[in-house]
Parts: sequence; C-alpha cells; structure tokens
Amino acid sequence: MNGNLAQFGEDLHLHLARLQVSLGNINGLFAGGAVARDAEFVSRTQELQAAVKESAERAAALREALRSGLERDATLAPETLSRWVSKRQTAQLHARADLIEQMATVAVELAALSTVEAERLTVTAIVARRQAIALQVEREKQP
Repeated sequence: MNGNLAQFGEDLHLHLARLQVSLGNINGLFAGGAVARDAEFVSRTQELQAAVKESAERAAALREALRSGLERDATLAPETLSRWVSKRQTAQLHARADLIEQMATVAVELAALSTVEAERLTVTAIVARRQAIALQVEREKQP
C-alpha cells in the first residue's frame, strides 16, 4: 500500500460498493412486496452460481492471505512495536501498516464475495419455499 491512505480508501471503496450492491439485491428480494416470477429467480440463481464458481478460487486465496497476514501480525510482540516507535523505525511501522491495510482490503473483498453467495442462497431459498407452498396448496385442493 506504500503509505497512501487515499489508495487504501479507493481499494476499500471498490469492494464496499460491490458489497452494497449484493446486500441491496438481497434486500430487494423482499422490499415492497415485489415478487419476481420463478423463471426470473431460476435465471438469477444460475447467474449467481456462475459468479460463485468463478470466484471460489479467489476467495480461497484471499482466505489464505488473510490467515497468513493475521499470523504474521500476531507474531509481532508488543515490545517490538514499542521499540520501533521509541527508535523511530518508521520503515518497520509503515511495513506493518501496509500489511494491516492489505488484510483490511482482503477482508472487505471476502465479505463482498460472501454476499454474492448469500444472495444465491437467498434466491434458492425463495424458490424452494415457493415450490413447497405450491405443492401444499395443490395437495390441499385435491379431494
């Protein structure tokens, strides 16, 4: 990240916008009583399934990067940080800040990818519930 807070903010903004879109899509499934047709749900489920498959490897790599970064940061003893501060070792402090910024960006990107999966599951749940209700209504109508 090289100490550029503006770039860090831009990186986060991009992932937060994706997160916001997915959350808005999920919310829109239930907002205002608007009910999409089953064909629209099936189509959307297929689109989301493709997106989830496409991003699965990226999500696995991000999880590993986050785990590795958290482990690296956890190995820094508080005394080490205090020494860096007292000796004004800004290169080390900037490197740590870079690592933490990268982890934050990775965590937000993972959240965005997770909301796509949540949206897919929500749409799938709606379709499944509709099927169950339709069969129940059909069964209750039979003599």
